[in-house]
Amino acid sequence: MIKNLYKELEVKENATQGEIKSSYRRLVKQHHPDAGGEKDRFLAIQNAWETLNDPFKKEQYDKTLFSLKQSSNFRNENWEEKVNTTKYSSTIKDNEVKNWIKNIYNPTNRFITQIIKPLSQEIKELSADPYDDELMDNFCSYITVSQRKIEKVDKLYKSISVPNPISSLGLDLYHCFSQVKDALSELDKYTQGYVDDYLFDGKEMMKEAKRIQSKMAYDKKSIIS
Repeated sequence: MIKNLYKELEVKENATQGEIKSSYRRLVKQHHPDAGGEKDRFLAIQNAWETLNDPFKKEQYDKTLFSLKQSSNFRNENWEEKVNTTKYSSTIKDNEVKNWIKNIYNPTNRFITQIIKPLSQEIKELSADPYDDELMDNFCSYITVSQRKIEKVDKLYKSISVPNPISSLGLDLYHCFSQVKDALSELDKYTQGYVDDYLFDGKEMMKEAKRIQSKMAYDKKSIIS
């Protein structure tokens, strides 16, 4: 499902950056879990802001939004249904799409898995005694190595434009590793002050990244079938 991130932040699609920022701040205060807001709504707001506040991400998203509007009046159609149509099945056989999946999606997805998969065990080991220097050093090493991988992912993703027929998959991939990047930032903040909120937020962002990753796997399977 492709969400309209402008509606998520309660602004018009031609809103200025200042209007988007102002609405984001208002919604964050209103829906923050500490203020009684729902966690899912709060994360959705953060996700929308993470995209619309970044010029590169916003450009990619706006292209996807325009493309969907042109083809279906942007009725939030189900992407799983879209990829199963005969028209799309013929388009995905284009070499450009295959090359992007092979050279960008696959290695990026592997890096993401290498970061997400060991997190639970890393946290479990640290939880034995967060104030133990050796355990904390090990956890910090995991974060540092993971951040280096995300830097590689960022450069790799930007090296080749996402083919138009699979722009939605490309956007999901960007959202996925952006969630991982933000999660690592939160975990790093936790190591600097032992504030549990950072640890919680980091784990939740990783869960969201894993959810997106599962969706991408389904979409990719439909594309290459």
